[in-house]
Amino acid sequence: MSLLNRYTNFVNERGKKTKVALVGAGQMGQGIVTQINKMPDTDLVLIVDKNEEKLDSAKSKYEKNKDISLSTNLDSLDDQELDIVIEATGTPSAGAEVAFKVLNRKINLILLNVETEATIGLALNNEAKKNDCIVTVGDGDEPVAAVELYNFAKEISLDVIAIGKGKNNPFDVFKTPKDLEKEAKVKKMNPYMLTSFVDGSKTMIEMAALANYLDFNIDIDGMHGPSSTYEELNSIFVPKSSGGILENTNVVDFAFGIAPGVFAIVFSEDDYVNYEMEYLKMGKGPFWTLYRPYHLTSLEIPRTIMKLMVEKETQLSAKKWNVDVIAHSKKDLKAGTNLGSIGGDNIYGKAMKVENSKNLAPLGISENNVLNSDVKKGDPISIDNLDITDNQLYKYWVSQNN
Repeated sequence: MSLLNRYTNFVNERGKKTKVALVGAGQMGQGIVTQINKMPDTDLVLIVDKNEEKLDSAKSKYEKNKDISLSTNLDSLDDQELDIVIEATGTPSAGAEVAFKVLNRKINLILLNVETEATIGLALNNEAKKNDCIVTVGDGDEPVAAVELYNFAKEISLDVIAIGKGKNNPFDVFKTPKDLEKEAKVKKMNPYMLTSFVDGSKTMIEMAALANYLDFNIDIDGMHGPSSTYEELNSIFVPKSSGGILENTNVVDFAFGIAPGVFAIVFSEDDYVNYEMEYLKMGKGPFWTLYRPYHLTSLEIPRTIMKLMVEKETQLSAKKWNVDVIAHSKKDLKAGTNLGSIGGDNIYGKAMKVENSKNLAPLGISENNVLNSDVKKGDPISIDNLDITDNQLYKYWVSQNN
């Protein structure tokens, strides 16, 4: 039975529709509204965003209910009877505030905000379990698309050697929104979002979240990020002893040249499996590439809603904490500088093994905090470099590290 049919049966048996709220009506949020508008048995009852113009735009896309509630204040979440809240701001501090409000009311949380997951995902997983609800990164983001490949491989008894995503933007850690303003306008994107792609922060965040869910790691800090065709992946992301680049297996990474897809490099020791795979035109073993050549971001959120309600399982929420995304400076920074946002003028993120990131400041924690000492261009920022605002994000992060 299809997921859609199972969801319809679930709603019919429960006797009421799924009630959803959305926080964040930007580019991703607008897509979510459009898709929920088409979903059977699902009502979007509230949209929250600080920008009233974005709220009006989102409301215009929701034709099922023109009386939908709009709010510029997160406290409006407290007034609603909800099954699910979708957090789509892309801001870790906002994600933490929403999580605290939602999970402590036993409401399920979908994060289209992998930035929050990569900062405090383990703390949120623990909070959700404590309150008998679910937190999950949404379908459509590369990490969940990659998890589907991982699950497929394990279900047919193949070992996963490496897993990751394609990167289709140039990679320059020192790029700023001003540098990319014209390109962002052409692409109808927020320049800060585009900058987070180009400076590598988004890729580091996504792969850290994937690693911490699968209990994988990174082979080297920053990952390898080679250029590759689809046909070359299974000769690159394999152990050095087999001619590849990896010192370790069970790692996440990324590659240029295969975007916007996700990949998994799989392996079997069985001679007959190798014969079958080659016969089935999967190339020459014993390493093969599983590949999905697309991910549809916010447009896939209906699947997350249905799976969450029917299967009552997370698609991706940290089980271990193996990889941090650490803030590094884009230029020489003076004491007193507000570091600003992810994808901004001052900081970029680099994925690091936790054993190498001790006393260093995660990108999400650094956002909008102030330096108390100078930092040189390209250097990591330490926790001691920051005057940290004691907000909900920081509280979750402290609990995660204790």
